[in-house]
Amino acid sequence: MRALTVLLGILSSILIVVQLVMGLLIRNGQASVGLRTAHSHSGSLMVLVTLAYIALSMTALLSRPRSAGQP
Repeated sequence: MRALTVLLGILSSILIVVQLVMGLLIRNGQASVGLRTAHSHSGSLMVLVTLAYIALSMTALLSRPRSAGQP
């Protein structure tokens, strides 16, 4: 589970950077129609991967046993 969480975190960060770069290219007018379509599809993928990463991270954090000293 930890390896999957790390992998999803890395993939999320890569997709966020790709979205930023494609968005800047579109904004500067240097984008083809194909790049605009790729930007839309990779945005949807980024949201899906990021939500999966958040869900796994929260599950991992909440499933850890509390130590005796913490309330």
